[in-house]
Amino acid sequence: MDRGAYVAASGGLLESRRLQVVANNLANVNTVGYKAERLVSRKQEFSDTLASAVSTDPRAKDDHLRTPGVVDIETMTDFTPGPVEFTGNPLNVALRDPNQFFTIQGNEGPEFTRAGNFTLDSTGTLVTPDGKPVLGEGGPITVAGGIPRISSNGSVLIDGETVGTLRTVRIDDTSQLTRVEGTRFKLERPDDARPEQADVVPQSVEMPNVNVVDSMVKMIAAQRSFESYTKTMQTMNELNDRAIRSSRSSG
Repeated sequence: MDRGAYVAASGGLLESRRLQVVANNLANVNTVGYKAERLVSRKQEFSDTLASAVSTDPRAKDDHLRTPGVVDIETMTDFTPGPVEFTGNPLNVALRDPNQFFTIQGNEGPEFTRAGNFTLDSTGTLVTPDGKPVLGEGGPITVAGGIPRISSNGSVLIDGETVGTLRTVRIDDTSQLTRVEGTRFKLERPDDARPEQADVVPQSVEMPNVNVVDSMVKMIAAQRSFESYTKTMQTMNELNDRAIRSSRSSG
């Protein structure tokens, strides 16, 4: 591939991925507890280019260093707290501490979330909107009779009597969390989540940390950049075609 075309294609792939990430964030602008994804990339530096030309450098074996372009593209989760919104629902709670998480019973072990828009299923078990049990200190929390509510320390009460307590954990290094789906995450080593007494805002939920205006600006910029890279590749192809035809006619 032409070196210039490679660089343009590399940049185009970056902007295409950026569009996907921003679009997904915007699609979850109303999803309680959603944490935005951020794109992280590294463009090839001069030292990388030099390494590809020096056979004794261990980096010289990396094909993606032989031509300038984007070296790495990956996404990371932004765990910055979102705004807290009052709902009036007695089963809704929002965590105050940015490093605390609710514990959910997942299919393959405990999962963690900041989304506190809980509800009750047909058996009276406290669950997430998609039916996953919310774990208390002794397992899933089940209530029967009365009108339940959750207090500021995570206790689930019925007529003033505690029937369960939310199991909240502290995760100091949120970079170790892997997104399972939507608003839930898991740890490779669940023991890294330390149980800690809940500190919540009752009858409220944490909204997503997605800034709509900023996301729209980024989407427009990424779209324009992608179009520019595409036009650059088209121009290069046209120039190459002209050069080939010119060499044939002169021969």
